[in-house]
Amino acid sequence: MAGSNDSTLIKNVSIFNGISDTLITGKDVVLEGNKIKTIIEAGDKEEKYDHVIDGGGGTLMPGLSDVHTHLALCQPPPVLLNLRRWDYIGAIMTNEAERYLMRGFTAVRDVGGPTLGLKQAIDDGFATGPRIFSSGMGLAQTGGHGDMRNPNAQSKYFVGEHFRFTDLGYFALADGVAEVQKACREALASQVSQIKICTGGGVTSLTDPLYSVQYTPEEVAAAVDEATRYGTYVAAHVHTDEGINVALDNGVKTIEHGLLIQEDTLKKLVDTDAWIVPQSYIVSHEANDGNPTFADPIQKAKMDQARDGSTNCFKWAKQYGAKVAWGTDMFGTREAYDNTNLEFKTRAEYYSNADQLKQVTSANGELLALSNLKHPYPGAKLGVIEAGAYADLLIVDGNPIDDIMVMLDYENNFKLIMKDGVAYKNTL
Repeated sequence: MAGSNDSTLIKNVSIFNGISDTLITGKDVVLEGNKIKTIIEAGDKEEKYDHVIDGGGGTLMPGLSDVHTHLALCQPPPVLLNLRRWDYIGAIMTNEAERYLMRGFTAVRDVGGPTLGLKQAIDDGFATGPRIFSSGMGLAQTGGHGDMRNPNAQSKYFVGEHFRFTDLGYFALADGVAEVQKACREALASQVSQIKICTGGGVTSLTDPLYSVQYTPEEVAAAVDEATRYGTYVAAHVHTDEGINVALDNGVKTIEHGLLIQEDTLKKLVDTDAWIVPQSYIVSHEANDGNPTFADPIQKAKMDQARDGSTNCFKWAKQYGAKVAWGTDMFGTREAYDNTNLEFKTRAEYYSNADQLKQVTSANGELLALSNLKHPYPGAKLGVIEAGAYADLLIVDGNPIDDIMVMLDYENNFKLIMKDGVAYKNTL
């Protein structure tokens, strides 16, 4: 159907439009090609349409989006660092992209990794997967979160040793304003949707303390300036308060993680109209007991620090009305990606079912639109059911506003998965 002007009637559904707190009943949805044409009173004549989808009384809702993932981190970092076959990584992440779509995610924002080729292959019809808003290579300072080298490795600047994460396009190690400018320009030339930088320590990386502050204000401002002049924005990986303040003070628009944010800084985030993209499942004990990706004692200790702060992060974000996006930070193993939908379970501790559904649809759609001039899919909205929006849709067996747990069993409960007007799954 993609690219055609065929009309489709979707009937016998209740509608979650991505915005309302309650389901809309007594309405049908009409598609034309890859977009939603209109919402009409139920009962129109079926013969008027080229196709009819009977939703069987299920819930029609926008396709889901995960705005913090890493498709190219499809194996644990130590494995990736030792691989010499890029085609092996490409094959795995292509398979994972299709599985992401089959979990109901019609769009993802990939925040660091060589996914631009995968995006192009999907867009050109050679692979199956969600829409990808790719950051391409992330930017990190030497010794920062993106510097995954063994601490005994020599610097490529001084003795010429190559760094696999740089060679493969996961991160660029850029130090000083001039290098940051150059790295941003290279990323923008490769057609990224947004720029990703690291302004604080990470859990996975072994040599930088979680509480370290990375990149100077001048370096962060340089990245923001480059992104802004190209009509897009900067997303900053950072957990801790000081690094978050450096990011916010210099124009960063999305704080990725932010789990150790303090109350006054959360208020500042709201005042600056920035977003926070926290995760609840990946820092849980359920996710990490026995997880090989976080097996090192250093990683476990840092994960404990992040977990301890997460409750306040979510509490204050809700209390002060912060713009909160829905992202999982899944990576490393097939089992981790399979657990993506468990974010619904753990986030339910902090948000109502309706609020969480709005985060994973319309709120994420607003965040993705920040790419502006670098938006890879311009011309229609994502994350809503309204006239003119993209026909990225799910039909769910059950009412997720009443029971968010129906979103966990995607294999059985997601009866229709449609992206760009094409049904990739239909078991109705």
